[in-house]
Amino acid sequence: MCEADLEGCPVCGDAVSGYHYGLLTCESCKGFFKRTVQNNKSYACAESQGCKVDKTQRKRCAFCRFNKCIRVGMRLEGNAYIDNA
Repeated sequence: MCEADLEGCPVCGDAVSGYHYGLLTCESCKGFFKRTVQNNKSYACAESQGCKVDKTQRKRCAFCRFNKCIRVGMRLEGNAYIDNA
């Protein structure tokens, strides 16, 4: 087990399940990222675009969660990093 396994998902802090979209992430963030990209979803933040994204609050703001996915380095295999708004 490497150090990243012990630290948890870089998006929400939950237990990692493997490499997904270029990073060690949890199943929840893997699925969220996949659905967002595949369905071309766009989100809006109801607050100031600085919502806390952790295991207990990751479902509260999809905008901030997706932005954190991008910020920590999640990407589609074979593609450049996704450019977000």
